[in-house]
Amino acid sequence: MRTYLKTFARMFKRHVTRLVSIFLMVLISVGFSSGLGMATEKMRYALDGEYVARNVSDFIVRGEDDLSDRAEGLRALGYEVVEGGVMEFCGGSMEAEGMPFTFEGVGEGVTRVYFYHEGERDAQNTPLIIDEAPMPEDAPQDAIPVAVERSTAQLKKYELGDTLKASVTVLGRTLSFSFVITEIVQNPLHLAVRKDVSMTPIEGEEDEYELLESIFYLNTATFSLLGFNRTFPVNSLYISVPALKEREAADLTHTLFDSRYERALKAEKEKVEAAVAGTEGEAAVLTLHENFTFESYFSYAEKVDEIGYVLMVVFLAVTMLVVLSTMTRLLEEERGQIACLATLGYPPMRTLSKYLLFALIGTLIGAVGGYFAGLGLAYIIYDNFHWNYALPAFPSHASIAFFFIVSAIILATTLAATLIAGLKMTRQQPATLLRPKAPRAGRKVILERIPLLWNRISFKYKSSLRNVLRYKTRFFMTVVSVMASTALVFAGLAVLDCCIFQEIGTFAMIVVSIVILAFAALLNAVVIYTLTNINISERRRELATLMVLGYQDKEVSLYVYREIYITSAIGIVLGVPFGALLCLFVFELIGFGSIAGIGWYVWIVAPLMALFFTFLVTLMLHPKIVKIDMNDSLKAIE
Repeated sequence: MRTYLKTFARMFKRHVTRLVSIFLMVLISVGFSSGLGMATEKMRYALDGEYVARNVSDFIVRGEDDLSDRAEGLRALGYEVVEGGVMEFCGGSMEAEGMPFTFEGVGEGVTRVYFYHEGERDAQNTPLIIDEAPMPEDAPQDAIPVAVERSTAQLKKYELGDTLKASVTVLGRTLSFSFVITEIVQNPLHLAVRKDVSMTPIEGEEDEYELLESIFYLNTATFSLLGFNRTFPVNSLYISVPALKEREAADLTHTLFDSRYERALKAEKEKVEAAVAGTEGEAAVLTLHENFTFESYFSYAEKVDEIGYVLMVVFLAVTMLVVLSTMTRLLEEERGQIACLATLGYPPMRTLSKYLLFALIGTLIGAVGGYFAGLGLAYIIYDNFHWNYALPAFPSHASIAFFFIVSAIILATTLAATLIAGLKMTRQQPATLLRPKAPRAGRKVILERIPLLWNRISFKYKSSLRNVLRYKTRFFMTVVSVMASTALVFAGLAVLDCCIFQEIGTFAMIVVSIVILAFAALLNAVVIYTLTNINISERRRELATLMVLGYQDKEVSLYVYREIYITSAIGIVLGVPFGALLCLFVFELIGFGSIAGIGWYVWIVAPLMALFFTFLVTLMLHPKIVKIDMNDSLKAIE
């Protein structure tokens, strides 16, 4: 047993490069997949928390006439109802009850004013008070206190104590008023930072609305103070459904906008519509889907999720393919060790346990590293959504579903393949395993059947092509791996191009596309490095023989590099159309972008990046080639 345990340490030391390769491959794949999954979970969970904590309205009923007579009927159905009103005007001017009203100092954009009954403003859509101050001592005696929405990249900035002038003309007489800002708040209905729409349609543009510039909050009693004949009519009812909030708060995972929420929302909306039916004038029942903040935020979260699902499959496929190749080829190199242990009487499972442990350790360490990489990635994506939305702090809620799913798939596949390949090898006679595996017999390759082409190729390239095509499994795995990783680079560049140069999406989506590109590039580099390193390790005796025959270091390296470049070039060429196909799926899911719209540079930069990584890998592995011991050639089978 003591001797057997020593072989563990020796194996790990001898194959440390392969262990690192497995670690990096798994880390990149798990980090990317779980990172995007965590990001969407965190985004949804964060807004779920705001929805419950600030009692966001499930419905808003807006009408042309007073809706206060409908409030009691809705309360009888068990709903929480807040009565209020809202009006909008452009350029500081509007007309109410036939009287012109002017609000000075609010800019030329759309100004929205919310009216609430005394003490009811905080009952629903509870505002976060950012700052407040009492009425200044030097304020006009008849000044009216007003709350204002916090400043953003879109909304105008106001300071506490700022005074706004307003005037209304009544029967030919102009009355002036002063409004003093005493509160700066943040309304959960207005979390958007850069694009918050009004109710004012853009002239000539269907379903397009003007952007808000200022948002104020006033008491309904103020309306009569301004010279109008009555208090502000209740043209808005804010409705919260307690059952939805209770279910949301009790559920440990996000539920807002999920299928259960949608079914419940649909059922409740039918009740609300029935309760407000018969209202004089038109009345619309609006849900959170009609709120720009919630709808656009969840739409972007869904896009990130869908991109993750599509690309996760490719990342997983490449990772499993390369890790499987690494482990099966490691077993081939360990033929002698397996034969010795079999000769000493070790049962197959005892012999294979150390190789299973090797795969297990490499995969688990990579998965753990991938979790933290994914958590960091999720934080970066979430943090950059602050560019477009005012969000709470990064949620501490654990989001590990994607991590466990991806890690389990890679781990199960790797261990199963290692076990199957190992059991197949242990069935052979120890005497057969003790002898190095004979090279595959040379045979004509398909290009040799095309004399017009084959006769024009120099001898050194003929030799390389024969070697490339002789080992079909190795050739296939290398080409497919390079093709898929190149396709991911292409997809990352294409999405980035759509977000930046076609001005589609948000800054956060640009960050997501940069993340995709970065992880795809890392995967591409690690794939090429791992497969090339394995190729060199498998052919040590062949390369040593070339050295014995007098080949210079440069010639030996080029002998290997030509094969690497040929195989990688085939994978890269196939990777571009596969990347375009991948983009079709991505664009279809996220709802923007097209193959025709991809910039010309993407078609050039993606393959050039893969070629650059190939060239970089050959430079990194050159020292390994020149250090091969020429005595290895004496061990070759004659």
